[in-house]
Amino acid sequence: MLSAASVVALAACGSYLPPTIVPAARVPALESFRMALQAYVDQTQPFRKDAAAKGEAVPDGAIGSDAAVRMRQRTLAGAIQTTVRPMAQQGDLLSPPVARLIRQQLAAASSGPKADIIRDEMQEQNEGLTAEATTVAVNQMVSAPRVPPVLVDLLPQLPQQVEFAFSGRTLILRDVDADVVVDFILTAFPETPPAGRVPAPSLTAAVWPGEHRLLALPGIAGSTRFALIGDSGSGDSAQKDVADAMLRYFTYGRPFTFVLMLGDNLYGDDYQREFSVPYQGLLERGVLFYAALGNHDKDLQQHYKPFHMMDRAYYAFTAGNVRFVALNSNHPADRAQLSWFDGAFGDTGTKWRISFFHHPLYSSGTHGSQSREIIRPALEPALVRNKVDVVFSGHDHLYERIAPQQGIRYFVSGGGGRNLYGFHRSAFDEAGSSEHHFMVVEIAGDRLFFQAISPQGRTLDCGLLWRTADAAATPTDGTTLAWQDGCRAATAPAAPGVRAAK
Repeated sequence: MLSAASVVALAACGSYLPPTIVPAARVPALESFRMALQAYVDQTQPFRKDAAAKGEAVPDGAIGSDAAVRMRQRTLAGAIQTTVRPMAQQGDLLSPPVARLIRQQLAAASSGPKADIIRDEMQEQNEGLTAEATTVAVNQMVSAPRVPPVLVDLLPQLPQQVEFAFSGRTLILRDVDADVVVDFILTAFPETPPAGRVPAPSLTAAVWPGEHRLLALPGIAGSTRFALIGDSGSGDSAQKDVADAMLRYFTYGRPFTFVLMLGDNLYGDDYQREFSVPYQGLLERGVLFYAALGNHDKDLQQHYKPFHMMDRAYYAFTAGNVRFVALNSNHPADRAQLSWFDGAFGDTGTKWRISFFHHPLYSSGTHGSQSREIIRPALEPALVRNKVDVVFSGHDHLYERIAPQQGIRYFVSGGGGRNLYGFHRSAFDEAGSSEHHFMVVEIAGDRLFFQAISPQGRTLDCGLLWRTADAAATPTDGTTLAWQDGCRAATAPAAPGVRAAK
């Protein structure tokens, strides 16, 4: 179904809808589409369970293999192709009336006030791809990027089993688990989306020069220590350099228990080259990875056991004194997700409330407009009313520390391996740098120590956050004072584009 705002916008595109808010159930074409989608989900559900069981039966390797995910995908795809919809054709679900409505909506959006954001985000989705459409056929796999968040809320709402993607001007309805085309609309977009930029080759040197004194987290007994990486799944030398630096920090600095992955985990959908191989050293040492989905990730990743997503696009877990909640920011305004989020922290008490997801609410990078106009309005009210303490995101390929916004601290950490974006300081920035990096965090009671580290071992930024104002007013102990002194020494003089944490 279309959202109320989308129905209103459609009304302005033609005479099919009256110029008032019309419930989707009263729009015959949209109601027929909803019913057809539900029938598709119901028909495929038994085969999804069978495919999941076959995936579970595949033995994992020593590190964790993608074989189970691939088996799940192939089994379901085969069932859809041979049993559920062997005679399926274009237009079976996206009927001509629905296609006409969607074309009108996309045309209106492409000439509206967010036209520049739409073009920029579709170009980013097309990274490494041409603008021309590939051949699309029902029941066949096609390598195509997902529709960006700026358009998601304008299109009919979908059940979690399917998603919209695009190739050239073609809008694709794709099964998430089977990774096959369910239906498509030719010439859905009024113009061909821009070709994606070709990632620049990495010039990062895989060294850890001795002149950079290693600053290690305090290592307080009983604390919770973890690392963070964003936009890491490039499979190139920059990712390897960051991964190697993480292993060196784990070995010679402070060990950490798990890593939060802030999205764009697998640009090329290659679980081995873009995950298992680069992080083999950490995986062998028992470090866990918790992933959030980025705009270049397939939703199938939620079934990949080493990502610990519990077969969900959004989920929560508790570690020590922290409640972590991962969101799927590819659908920032999804009502079901936001309703779930309102109960995700439960009876947290004095635990820290940390949320992580891909798209930032505040950013001084390439996607600053998207953050300001799409992501922030959708997510900030929920983050504020749930009294979240800290938010970690990626998407923009840089490092950024944001001044408190309505009581919430934000970090952008998108320097895990992909080509870098320029950092252009905004009024809300406290620190920033266009450099590859990873982050490490230690939480002890009401204290949160953070550090951003380059592949060469240089501390780009570091500092200390307090969970409450009362905690910040307590006398500072020797361990905390030593960390603050070490942080100032490690970031002075500051590297170009970075201001040392206070």
